Amino acid sequence: MLGETPDNPVEEPEKADDKKKRKSSRRSSEASSGDFIWSTETGLPIDYGPWTVEGPHPPVGRKSRLAGVGRLVRDLVEIGIFALLLFIGLRLVVQNFRVEGSSMEGTLHDGQLILVNKASYFKVNLGFLDVIPFVHVDDSSHFLFGGPGRGDVIVFRFPNQPDRDFIKRVIGLPGEQVAIKDGLVFINGKALDEKYIPDRTQHDFGPELVPDGEYFVMGDNRNNSYDSRSWGFVPEANIIGRAWVSYWPFDSFGFVSHPSIQPLGTQGNSP
Repeated sequence: MLGETPDNPVEEPEKADDKKKRKSSRRSSEASSGDFIWSTETGLPIDYGPWTVEGPHPPVGRKSRLAGVGRLVRDLVEIGIFALLLFIGLRLVVQNFRVEGSSMEGTLHDGQLILVNKASYFKVNLGFLDVIPFVHVDDSSHFLFGGPGRGDVIVFRFPNQPDRDFIKRVIGLPGEQVAIKDGLVFINGKALDEKYIPDRTQHDFGPELVPDGEYFVMGDNRNNSYDSRSWGFVPEANIIGRAWVSYWPFDSFGFVSHPSIQPLGTQGNSP
């Protein structure tokens, strides 16, 4: 009948202008809430790069700047601590040394700067391994990389004045008999072939027995060296390390020579 509302009313088509207004209103509402505006066609935010939130970035406040300064200070402190630990670690294994005098001429010169490897003669006591079943180790200390050998150039504390450091070459090992006669060095009656020395010694010495745990040392410049011939032997505990690298002057840069010297025979008149 006329004038009555039908049971199933038909909605009038929405005007284009009303639809645009409602869509624009929804965008504004979503933008004000900080949400993304997604396109139903592409699945990406409309008019914004991926993962970009609507609205301008908030200004950097005082707290943000302080946080940045705090991170910088923390990074600098961490770098400083790391550098300090690295320096301490290096000092435990390497030490610089300045050669004074001419006793090592032919190999090292007065004023030459070298690095000394203190780890070369590290010792370790393996007695703690006795706790392992079926393992027996004596309580004595052992060289980790091998002890001082004949021909090694070593830096050590002078036995008669421990606050002074000397540098010499190891010639006699513990338990060996050392003698010098007619310019030749004899170990247990056998002469050494020492090609690295500029001149043979002019004075005889010994024979002398090197005590256990001590070493007989001499300078390469035999006629101008204050060494074991004058003041005795070097205790193992006084050895600082093995001469490693020469770094100044630059033309002498390189590894310090440590020739292996073994008794060759009874050349000359054995003492």
